[in-house]
Formats: sequence, C-alpha cells, structure tokens
Amino acid sequence: PMGGPAGADLRRQVVSPFHHKGLVPLPAARAEERSDDFWTMNHMKLLYLISKYSHCAQTVREKERWIRKLPLLVLMYEGIVQKVFEYDYAPASEVVETTRVYLNVTQEGKDDLDDLVEGKLVKGLRLSTKEHQSVTAYQISPSGLQLISKRLPDEERQMVDDLCLVDGKLLQVVWEESKFLLRTMTFSRESSITEAEDVSYVVSPYLPRVLRRVGGPVMSSNAHRASESASKESTIRDDLDEVITISNVTILIGEWIPFGANQVVEMNLKLGSNERCQGGYFTAQVDDDSTNTQCEVPTGLTSVTILDHDMTRFTNMEAQVYYPEDDGVVQVEHFGIHTRMDGTVVYGLMIESVMDRILENISLDNLARLLVDVHIDSSKIMESLLSSHQRDLLDMIFLGNTLNRDKVNVIIADRVVPKQSAERYLDKDAFENEIRQVLGDTYEAHDLGDSDIVITGSHGIMLVGPQSKMQEPVLLAFLSLRSRDVFVHNVFSRLFIIDDTLKTARQLIAKYERDPNSIPRIRHTLSETSKDIILLEEVLLYLQESLEQDTSIWAEPVDDAGHKLYQILKIKSILNDLQIRITDMQKVLLGARHEVNGLRQMTDTIAETQMFRLQEEIRGNSSDMLQQLKINERQSTSLDVMQVIFAGSLAFDILDRLTGEWSVVHTSWARAYIVDPFMSKPLVWFLISMIVWFGVGTAVFSVMRDLNDKTAGVITYRVKVNKAIDLNALDTYLSRKAVMSEDGNADALNAHQKVSWVERDPTKWEGYMPKVEMIYDVKHGFLLSVYLQVARRASKPAKLRPETLKMRFFTELQEAGVMAPDDAAEVIDNTRRRQTRDDELVSVEDSTVFLKVRVPGERHYREIPFGRQSYLELREEIAHKFDCRPVQVLQVFKEPDVLIADDDDVSRLKPGTVLEVNIKKLAAHKAAAIAAAP
Repeated sequence: PMGGPAGADLRRQVVSPFHHKGLVPLPAARAEERSDDFWTMNHMKLLYLISKYSHCAQTVREKERWIRKLPLLVLMYEGIVQKVFEYDYAPASEVVETTRVYLNVTQEGKDDLDDLVEGKLVKGLRLSTKEHQSVTAYQISPSGLQLISKRLPDEERQMVDDLCLVDGKLLQVVWEESKFLLRTMTFSRESSITEAEDVSYVVSPYLPRVLRRVGGPVMSSNAHRASESASKESTIRDDLDEVITISNVTILIGEWIPFGANQVVEMNLKLGSNERCQGGYFTAQVDDDSTNTQCEVPTGLTSVTILDHDMTRFTNMEAQVYYPEDDGVVQVEHFGIHTRMDGTVVYGLMIESVMDRILENISLDNLARLLVDVHIDSSKIMESLLSSHQRDLLDMIFLGNTLNRDKVNVIIADRVVPKQSAERYLDKDAFENEIRQVLGDTYEAHDLGDSDIVITGSHGIMLVGPQSKMQEPVLLAFLSLRSRDVFVHNVFSRLFIIDDTLKTARQLIAKYERDPNSIPRIRHTLSETSKDIILLEEVLLYLQESLEQDTSIWAEPVDDAGHKLYQILKIKSILNDLQIRITDMQKVLLGARHEVNGLRQMTDTIAETQMFRLQEEIRGNSSDMLQQLKINERQSTSLDVMQVIFAGSLAFDILDRLTGEWSVVHTSWARAYIVDPFMSKPLVWFLISMIVWFGVGTAVFSVMRDLNDKTAGVITYRVKVNKAIDLNALDTYLSRKAVMSEDGNADALNAHQKVSWVERDPTKWEGYMPKVEMIYDVKHGFLLSVYLQVARRASKPAKLRPETLKMRFFTELQEAGVMAPDDAAEVIDNTRRRQTRDDELVSVEDSTVFLKVRVPGERHYREIPFGRQSYLELREEIAHKFDCRPVQVLQVFKEPDVLIADDDDVSRLKPGTVLEVNIKKLAAHKAAAIAAAP
C-alpha cells in the first residue's frame, strides 16, 4: 500500500528490478556507468566476496553459480566482526524459511550491494522458495571481475580470503536448528548474527489521549530513574557511527490480534478489572496441578495495572516487565497497552533515556536495538494476557513462532538532528541507511509544514516536529490499518502452506499403493488441514468484522496538516485494499475446503477399494476353509472306520499271539484247552474273535471319549482392559510364569507384546490349569487385553465361573504390583452384578437378615449383614469381620462344601445361611483366640 512511485514512461528510463524499492526509475546520472573512483574499498571487498561464491557460465555445459542474499548478509556480518568491512549493523527482522528471526543486518552493506547491482558489476536473480518466499541471489559480472583485478590490493584480498576460507575450503552458510553455521567438510562454527545486542534504557508508559477516558488515572512516569541507564553498559560489539539523532521520543507499536467482545470480557475478568485489587503479576504458564500446595513458574513475570476499561469494548493498562537481563544492563520496561474489540493492540512508551542520553539526542542505532527488545517483550506480555484460543490462532498463523511476529512502529519525536528537508533524508547513503535501521526499507519522505516531516517505511513511519503529537488520531488510524495489513500478509502466506499440503496429499493419494501407511497419513494430514482451515475462516471473520465495527476512526481530519498526512499515509487506499484482500482470501479458503472434501472422498474410495480387496481375499480364504472342512469331515468318517478296523486288527493280533501256530497251538496243553474246545468246532473261534473285537473296540472308544471329555468343556473370558501398568513389576511377575510363547507387533505409534502361559498351581484355580494370554503396550505401559481359558470335563459341573476366573486373575495382578489397586478394582467391578428381583427383596424388619460366617475349626459363628451384595462386597464384609484384607479371603463355601465363587452364587444365598471361609495367613494365635471367643 505504501510502495514507491513509478515513472510514467518506463521505456525512457533505466530500471533496476532488484532494487529494494521495487521498480524505481533511476536518474540519468546514476544510470550511466560510474567511474572507477566512485567505488570504495568496501565496494571492492564486497565484490570480491561475491566472486568467491558465484560463477558466470562460459559454455553451454557449465552451470551458473549464485550466492543467495541471506548467506551473503551472514558473511558481511562476520566480516564486520573481523574488521574486514567498515560497516555498522543493527538488528532487523528477516524471514528464514518459515521462521521470522532477528538478525544483525548491515544497512550500509545492503546499500553498497544495491550500488553494485545498479553499476552492473553484480547481477541479481529473483527466486521463489518452496515456502513461497521471494529471495534474491547475486553473481559477479565480467565487468566486476575486471574491476577487482585492477583495483583490489593483495592485502585486501587476503582479508576476504581469511574471512571465507578455512584450510583452502570455502565456508558454506547453513541454517540449522534455529542458528546459522559456517562450515566446511572438516570445520564448523556458529555465527553470532542471531544474537541481538542489548542496550540500557528507561522508558515510561504512554497512551495517546484519544484512547483514554476523561478523568482516568494519571499514567506512571519513570523520569526520576532516567539516570540509571547512563552508568550502565550494553552488549554492543561494534563501534557505532551516529548520523541522525532525535529528541523527546515517543513510540507507538501496533499489531492486530483476533479479538471480539467475548475475548475482551475474558481479558477484563482475567485482569480483575472490576475487582478491588486489580491487575497483579501474570505469566503464560498453564497450571497443570491446580490442587497442589505450591507451584513453580519460570523467571520473568509481568506486572499489570488497570487504567480504564469497558467490559466488552476496550482495556487500557500499564505493564511492567520483569525479565532477567545480562549483567550490567539495566532495562526499565514499562509499557502502556491498549486493546480493543476490533483487534487493534497498541503498545505505547516514552523514552526517558537510552544509555547516557536522557531525552535528547537519542541515536537511531541504539533505538533499533531498543525496538527489537520491546517487540519481543511485548509479545511475551500479550502471551500472558491472551486466552488459550487466541494463542492457538496465533500459533497457527505464525507456525508456532509467535514471539517474533512482526509489528508496526510509529516513532514520534520533537526534533531531529540534522534538520533538513524531507527528501534529503532519502539520499541512498548514510542518512537513509540510518533510518532503515528503525523503519526497514524506506518508501517516501514528505514535509508536512515548515517544521514537521514524515518518513514511511516497510516497518512503520517516523514523524518528527514540534506539532507531531497533534496528529495522533491519524497515526492511530494508520497503525490500526497497517497492523491488519501485516497480519493479512501472514494469513496469505499461511494459505500457500495449506495449498502445498493439499498438493502433497493429492500426490500421496495418487501413489498410495507404494506406501502401506499412506492412507492413515493422508487422513491425518486432511484432519490437520481441515482444522487449520476452520481457524483461518474464523480469523478472516474477525478481520472482516473489525473493518465494519467502528468506521469513525478512519474519518478524514479537517485540518490541513492532518489531511495531508492522511493522504500521504493512504489510509483510504489501505482500507479498501484490506476489504478486497479479505474477500479474496475467503474465496481461496472456500476452494481449499472443497479440495479437502474432494481428497477425503478420494481417500474413502481408496479405503473402500482396499476393504473390497480384503473381503475378496477373505471370501477366497473362506471358500478354501469350507473345502478343507468338507475334506476333514470325510477324513473324520474314514477315521472312525479306521478305528473300527484298527480295533479288529488289534483283537485278531492279540488272539494270534495267544494261539498262533508258531507259538502255542502245537503244545499239548494248547490242544487240550484251545484247539479242541474252540478252534476245532465250526464258527466257535469266529464268534470268540468277534467278541474280542467288540471288547477291544469298546475300550478304545471309551479312552477316546474320556480324552475328548477332558477338553470339551471350555471356560473362556476376554477382557478389554486399557489400563496403565508397571512394566518392571510385570517383568518380575512374568519371570515366575512358565511362558510358552511371546509375540511382538510394533508400528510408529505403538509396540504391542503378546505373551501366553499356563498356570501351574491348580490349588489357586479349583484344580484347573488356566491358559492366560496377555497383550500389552511396552511403549506406553498399558495393559490392552487379557484372554483366559480353562479346559475342563464337559460331563461334570464347572468349579469356576468366567467372572470368578477374571476376578482371581486381576486380584493376582494387583497383589503383584502390576496394576494399581483402583484400576484393578475398576476392571473387577465390571463383572456382571446380580440384579435382585422384586420378589427377592428382604425387609429390614425380618428377624433374620444376616449370614453366619466362620473359619474351619471355629465353634461359633460371626454375623455379617445380608442384603444385595455382590461377590466383591461379600468378601469385603467378611474381611472387615475378620480384620484382614479382601485379597486374603481365598475361598467361601456354603456348608457343607458348595463353593461360592461369583455373583450368581451370592444371589442364591438365603438369610441365615452358614458360610465357611479360608483366610490366607491367619495367625495361629489369632485363630486360637477366635476359637476361644464366646
């Protein structure tokens, strides 16, 4: 909205497409080739540095080599630190990939770089990154190579070589883990370009009069502490050259945050605006254990004092920051903060002193470092005051990098030194470089009258003059709209990321057969993208409503100076552009939502296709299994026949062994007792053979039936647990079991382990030996499911019921420390409880409403209440009566020997029933005492 002016006839002008202002017509004098005397030694060394990292192809097969702007800025900063370049630097906000960071950038070096491009000694190349950011790369031209060969001395070349070469290898600039590294194959070191320097300063809170209520409390002042910064230090490592100083400085910093009436109310409630003790200390830390006695918070708190407020419209407050600083650095940070329903947030402060300058002659170099500190600390303040939903919105827009989000600066001063006309400050040299440290890339400069000037830039504006504070309403309108413009730019960048995400999802769908995990990954991606789209739609609604709520703030002023400033800042143009851009982004979001729905349908179609294939495979397997069952059925019939034949063969073989001709038939006794009475008579031996065959067959079938009967009656119980367990206690527990098999199944999210064993102690399980199969998650420490199986005789009643089996197993896990008592009790409590029928209700007036309980050897009974007990409640009553724990009550019998094992057995008890219990580890002296009791 504040782009520089373009010439009417570009065909007659020389244009630099790589200039920081965009398309800027160059004066004819500057368009001509400059003489060699124009270029300084800093120009020469910078040109030589670019030549080390770039190469112009001489043949078709060669590749062009360029150096990107950001690595070049890092090398220029390192050159300043090593005294290779005679430049100043100041912290400035730059975007690295998708992260905004503060880097120590030299504006003088950037100006010299622009000079080289304009002089055609360096070529510029515009590129678009995969993050949809526009970057510039540079390459030395043939004329540049000729110039450094003629003008650059060998000792200056050696200084640049020492900067960029290590052991003859060229240093590469790498962005890794939020820091820049300079490395070769054998060397690596971290650059300090990301370490913003601190200066000592004292500021007082300030808010424009138009934002305050009439008769509100007077704002605090730290003027009496201004001298504290004069005797303190800074962390600046460079020697600063002051060109411009300003006096009586007031700074307004603006940003836009999604707000509404409910968020304003929530903030006022959080601040206690209507309470007797308003404000207090605040932190962004969330209290995860609100019932604990003590809490710990990180160092660095914010003290807030309420000035005036409206519960649904705005809040004015003072915030003092208590963040630790480096030793020797004093920073008295006391801000005025204005938040209102349309989302505008204004931070205001008056500079009392910076280093040894009190009110007067504040250096722009030091002011740039102060602004960076205020930007970061103001983000921390708001993080403490915003709701969690607002923080989620900001995290989504800024990809989690909310502390370094960009803001808009409005710098107001009474006087500037040197005082000159506005256009002379944009000299593309020392003055402009100094101003760019606080305003970013400069756009325009205008005189508002005889004594006031305004300079606009990419990061805000600077208004200087004795009448500057008279224009606060216009400045606030600009600040509010420009803050929205910055936020809209970030939202638009976020739309590009969503578009890339959807393209990636579409590619995954197209190649889903190559990756078996593609469908879950696609669904997760679409789910996250759909959530981001919903949040973006909400943000755009907030933006749209904020432009429609109160249009009076955009009203055009009536005084000449205010009207001129209103036109210079193009407030109407910014407002109209914002409305158009918001409407356009709503269309883009609608398209993205349709794209998500389409991709979700495609994913569902793929999932249905995979399910259809699986069903076809299952159908084929089922057909094979059916065929196998038919074969097995025929084989079973054949097996029965074979068993009959086998019994006959066995019977005949037994007779043959008894009467075979090779053994005993030739003996006299065999002839007398076997041959003559049986074998010599017709059909007698045949009948004897049939009788033996029948007897042997009956014995074989009886043995097979008994074997089948032992395993035909099966008790099984499947339990879905999903409870936390102690893996160390589980390992100890399993070490005592005869584990038969273990099986593992792991993926990116879980690591499941299946283990099975057979219990070897039949006394704990009523003579049975259950088979146990347990599945647990070794990655997260959760017991997922348990399968219990008992093989018993089908011809006899079961001694255990499934609920009892389950209860005893989980009680054992609890005693072994594998499961917490509460978790084990919850799983056991899921056992089916008895539902008492109306005809079984027992009246309290009944004379017999109790059960009689004793242990073996007792001569008397103990009474426990009789009612609607479950088996667990019955054990608890018995344990209470015998002063022991429920887990020590091993068995409960109804006399004479009927086992009570589950809720069904308890439901069949009648009042006055005599029960006998076995209690584990009951001391002998206690048993004797019980027996002797009257």
